[in-house]
Amino acid sequence: MALFDVAAREAEKRDAAAVTGAAGVRDFLSRLRAQQIPADTLAEQGVRGAAVRLLTAHRAKGLEWDLVVVAHVQQDGWPDLRRRSTTLQADRIGRGELVPPPTARELLQEERRLFYVACTRARSRLVVTAVRSADDEGEQPSRFLAELGVPVEHVDGRPPRPLSLAGLVSELRRTVADPETGEALRLAAARRLARLAGETVGGPSGARALVPQADPASWWGTRTASRSPAPVRDPEQPVPVSASMLEHVMACPAQWFLMAEAGGAGPAHQSANIGQLVHALAQRVAAGEVAPDLDTLMNHVDEVWGRLHFRTPWSAQREHDRIEVALTRFLAWHLADLRRLVGTEERFETVVGLDSGERVTLFGYADRLEIDADGKVVVVDLKTAKTAPSGPAVQRHVQLGLYQYAVDHGAVDELVEGAAPLRSAGAELVQLGLPDGDAAVVQHQPAYPDDGPERAALRGQLDEAAAMVRAEQFPASAGDQCRDCDFHSICPIQGAGSVTAR
Repeated sequence: MALFDVAAREAEKRDAAAVTGAAGVRDFLSRLRAQQIPADTLAEQGVRGAAVRLLTAHRAKGLEWDLVVVAHVQQDGWPDLRRRSTTLQADRIGRGELVPPPTARELLQEERRLFYVACTRARSRLVVTAVRSADDEGEQPSRFLAELGVPVEHVDGRPPRPLSLAGLVSELRRTVADPETGEALRLAAARRLARLAGETVGGPSGARALVPQADPASWWGTRTASRSPAPVRDPEQPVPVSASMLEHVMACPAQWFLMAEAGGAGPAHQSANIGQLVHALAQRVAAGEVAPDLDTLMNHVDEVWGRLHFRTPWSAQREHDRIEVALTRFLAWHLADLRRLVGTEERFETVVGLDSGERVTLFGYADRLEIDADGKVVVVDLKTAKTAPSGPAVQRHVQLGLYQYAVDHGAVDELVEGAAPLRSAGAELVQLGLPDGDAAVVQHQPAYPDDGPERAALRGQLDEAAAMVRAEQFPASAGDQCRDCDFHSICPIQGAGSVTAR
């Protein structure tokens, strides 16, 4: 242990001198051998002037303080009448003979003397504490309490706050923030918080705050909302809205803001990688770059399969089988599709005016744009998820509705020569990843007129989303999206968070 203490002091000296690199063992041992006076390993370590000393009754002999707290004076701990023994029993070595082990009476007398030593270390005030359990088999106070000669004060129940550093900081913060507390007491609490916040531990090169929670800079909800001097979105330009943005904002504005605007989106799930792979191959088949043959497509899958990460071999095989099924369904649907394909993964964009006078830019990417026999546009979205929305949910599907709205307002007119202006004939979800069945499931959303209730509801959602973006305030909303949300710890409606996302 003495060797460890000397090594620790050597490391502290190197830190204080800002010496980089690891110390060599040979250099350390040579300096140790060169010592003419051995290092004092019994000196008190880590004692500061204005500090609370925490030590045993044995170590307190010969020392005094104005205030002494003798804590947890319990029956089984004080007196401790268990026989002491060491590995080699050196305490029994006497003058030419073995000393007999102490009796229980001698141990009791020694414990009483030790208790007397602990209590007489106080110059002005002595506090002795113990716990009495309501259970007969629980902790009970020591018999030494009755020997102090002063009345014992009984305190029932728990203390008003936890007797810990965190509990102290919480009480001080509560006092400072309570407007009904007297000014003098609030100032005193603020001074104590400032003192705690200024305490540090560690050497000059590695100092850190001892009580970081006392620093007001770490408190939530104490600062006013930060506002940009200029709007994040140019007020002279339309508000950009995509189908994904509209879906997320309508579900939970705070989640969309933290995920998309604040950059808090986590890594993509493995199912998203599978979907991207199927979409890429479907696009190449539609563009004529790859033959519509399952073996050819699976060869392309196998070329990149080793780059994907899976937790277990069986999960990798399961996803490989799912891709094969999805591509089989896609090929059957693609070859039977009679509409004329005019674009794959095409970006569309158009500006529309809303009832409130706000303008929004509708943009996005359509998996497939097709022209039916009447010369109207059908937007097709390929899906590889294991579940599909219900029939009524498809009729209200925000993504399909926004695609149709964009088509009716000229978003894809430039993609088809000589056919402007184009109108929507509806939109479709082609489900390729469902666990049941052999064929792809096609879910159709009919075309909606501009003056119909469906379009009115969509314009209302666009208005609401644009207003939130302009105001730069995104409240949290509870719903099914909360089950898979990555922001529970800062959500104001989940108990862990505290403020509305701004």
